[in-house]
Amino acid sequence: MADSRITIEDQVELMSACAGIRTDVETASTHTFDELGVDSLGVLGIIAEIERRTGRKLGADAELVPSPAALVSLVNEDSSAYVEGA
Repeated sequence: MADSRITIEDQVELMSACAGIRTDVETASTHTFDELGVDSLGVLGIIAEIERRTGRKLGADAELVPSPAALVSLVNEDSSAYVEGA
């Protein structure tokens, strides 16, 4: 992932690699990290790997995103797609 953008497919792979959570694209697109069983340390691991792969810092807001889809939107700088609690 040399690009600074990620996809929901990338996110599914990162959840498996960094948090040990296996899911599919459809489920990751519609559920929160909590519903998927990803704890705060898992989210931090995912964020760290995204930062490593994209070469940029996401900032403190990244830790607050509620779902894989919201994190994809944040990384891709589509802040209008981030809705707290989604």
